[in-house]
Amino acid sequence: MLGVKVLAAAFMMALLFSALAGAVHFATVHASTDVSYIPKPSVPEFTVKLVDRSYDVPLTYTNSTDPYTGQQVTITHGGYHVENITIDVTIKNQPFTSTEIDGNTTQLFYAIRWKGHFEDWADTYHISGVDYNYYLNNYGVQASNSDYTVKTYTMASFGNVPEGGQIDFQVKAQVGYSFAYYGEHAHILPIGINFQSVEESDWSNTQTITIGESQAPTPSPAATPTPTPYQEPRETDQTEVIVGAAIVVTVLGAGLGLLVYLIKRR
Repeated sequence: MLGVKVLAAAFMMALLFSALAGAVHFATVHASTDVSYIPKPSVPEFTVKLVDRSYDVPLTYTNSTDPYTGQQVTITHGGYHVENITIDVTIKNQPFTSTEIDGNTTQLFYAIRWKGHFEDWADTYHISGVDYNYYLNNYGVQASNSDYTVKTYTMASFGNVPEGGQIDFQVKAQVGYSFAYYGEHAHILPIGINFQSVEESDWSNTQTITIGESQAPTPSPAATPTPTPYQEPRETDQTEVIVGAAIVVTVLGAGLGLLVYLIKRR
């Protein structure tokens, strides 16, 4: 009988521990703190810009000796062009003061959504309670400490957008925080980091960008030096030589005469 009582007591302790862990988890995920004092952020101001970040990889050579034949082998590297067109979403930061919610520090985030110009916005847009890194990679960005926050997207993010295709963008500001997620059962270590939204603004007006319209400043073409036209050397006329020699002789004679005059006066 004693063994049965001990097992029953251990079973009850396990149930109590599981219930306590579940309550702690619920309190962590669903913050009980009154957050009504957190002001609603303003609708963000932002711009969308198509940027050409393409570059050339220079052609280089590496010489080595084949270990089996002893012959010199030349290996080429690079010598190709990398196409890298991106879309930059630049958001003007707004004043923000962080607060503490059950030990979690709130931060300012910007959620960004996009669609094809000729389709409707999705009815559902889940941007709270998701994995924190997944949120940053797919939905938004944490506000920077400077005047502006920039989110850069590669063209691959939007699928196969044809030349002349149009993409619509909207942005909203979110006050939220990241928290350790322990799952539905008791765990000693968290199984992930999730994002929790506390307060958010309305979506901004729509800005549209057209693929193929370069909005990056075009560098001025380098100035090409104008070659100096070639001129045939002019032959010196014999009369010019005689006149030039006569002038030199006259100047030398006048100088010599003046020198003799000065010596005699002494």
